[in-house]
Amino acid sequence: MITQNVDRLHHRAGSNPLELHGTVYIVACTNCGFSLPRDLFQDQVKAHNPKWAEAIESLDYDSRSDKSFGMKQRPDGDIEIDEKFWEEDFYIPECQSCQGVLKPDVVFFGDNVPKSRADAAMEAAKRCDAFLVLGSSLMTMSAFRLIKAAREAGAATAIITIGATRADDIVPLKISARVGEILPRLLNAGSLSIPAP
Repeated sequence: MITQNVDRLHHRAGSNPLELHGTVYIVACTNCGFSLPRDLFQDQVKAHNPKWAEAIESLDYDSRSDKSFGMKQRPDGDIEIDEKFWEEDFYIPECQSCQGVLKPDVVFFGDNVPKSRADAAMEAAKRCDAFLVLGSSLMTMSAFRLIKAAREAGAATAIITIGATRADDIVPLKISARVGEILPRLLNAGSLSIPAP
């Protein structure tokens, strides 16, 4: 299993996928590659910024509280941090190894997938018998090239998602539906046959 998700949702479901675009649960140095769990990094941020930590804790209870200092949690889980925290001495921990900049271990737009991870994903795509894309538009080249390679290697390919994908012209089976609605029905059917080209 290869995932573009960075939220470890698949791990919570009991899978251990190759995380193509990394994960927000690890923080890594942009200079030397040193990494640590996101929870430890968050603890460091809170320890160095007690006023911010208090504001974050108040969001857990009531985002309208005065203690939240105007910060709001967005539907995607991100938090809008009020500018006053940046005007004061807000401390962002540095890499413990080289004092470099730490960031979530996620491939952001414009970044490259690390070579070892890209190679592992490509090898899996070329060796598979079938390649099923679930819930992706395949608009990133890192994902699109995998289904293209699987198809070129002779794998049966299919997509289940809503809307257009970058691979619509090369895949013989496309089911336009919500994955959560259609996948259980397909799994209960026992097989998914691909029409002959």
